[in-house]
Amino acid sequence: MLIPVLILTAAVWVFVRYYIKTEKEKLIVKIGLKNKEIITPVRLQAYERLVLLLERMESSQVILRNVVLGQTAAQLQQSLINNIKAEFDHNLSQQLYISSEAWMMIKKAHETIITSINEAASQINAEASAADLAQLIFQNEASIEQPEIQKAMEYLKNEARMLF
Repeated sequence: MLIPVLILTAAVWVFVRYYIKTEKEKLIVKIGLKNKEIITPVRLQAYERLVLLLERMESSQVILRNVVLGQTAAQLQQSLINNIKAEFDHNLSQQLYISSEAWMMIKKAHETIITSINEAASQINAEASAADLAQLIFQNEASIEQPEIQKAMEYLKNEARMLF
């Protein structure tokens, strides 16, 4: 009489344990899917914002937004750098949603564009016109085979595509 009870108890225990394990696995999958449902749109938004940041940091875009009639080269230089830094600072938190490699590329692009502006400004008189500085920045950028901004943008796009 004791043996059948032990066998029955062992069988029930195995089935209960199996049931609990499968339910736990189902719950983990369900939570994972829910997390992806929430995180994926946020990550995509981060990629969008960072592509926009890179677009807005491009020389042509930042110059068009900041050039003012009668402005000196020194004034334009300061305005460009302030604008780029403000854009970058505004998007710092987006690094949480992308890879470290992508963030490093964005930082490198940010630093490169500021360096490019400063180098161009050092080649002309501070009292020269803003148009002279803008032209020099465009010339210097045209001599670069693939600007860091373009490299970072392509990297971001490829990384975002891997989400699908």
